[in-house]
Amino acid sequence: MPRKTLLASTLAVLIAGTASLAQAQTPGASTAPAGMAGPHRLAPGGHGMHGWHGMRRDDEAGMGVIADLRGLERLYRAAGRTRDLVGVYNDVLAKSQDPRVRAYAYHHLARVQAEPTRYDDAIATMRKSLDESLANDAKDRAERASMRARGSSQAAATPGQDAGR
Repeated sequence: MPRKTLLASTLAVLIAGTASLAQAQTPGASTAPAGMAGPHRLAPGGHGMHGWHGMRRDDEAGMGVIADLRGLERLYRAAGRTRDLVGVYNDVLAKSQDPRVRAYAYHHLARVQAEPTRYDDAIATMRKSLDESLANDAKDRAERASMRARGSSQAAATPGQDAGR
């Protein structure tokens, strides 16, 4: 009896191992839990930056801008033109309304401003970023509260809809 149990256990482990190996070798397969697959975890040939139907998902909006900014920053630093980054980041802040892009630009602008010990400019930039983030958070909270209020008023206005069935 113990021999049959050992054989059955070995066979089960072998099948499970083979199945997990096959799944790991399947292109585009993700073992990340639902909601955890970000743009950095999508496999080539998957749905990538443009989701299922060619539209960008909300969590991927602005990633192209940030990638371009990273590349520009590397080039400016390699060329010894770090001070020119101040203008680049100010241009981005003037043109973009995306909160993630703006936060990235504010943080990197402050870093560039602090490099030659101009900490007052860097502190002012980070304070401006903080104020903007707080305002966005307050706006988001107000929108969620408004949506909840509309949902509860709609539910109260249509009681007994199932009674006629």
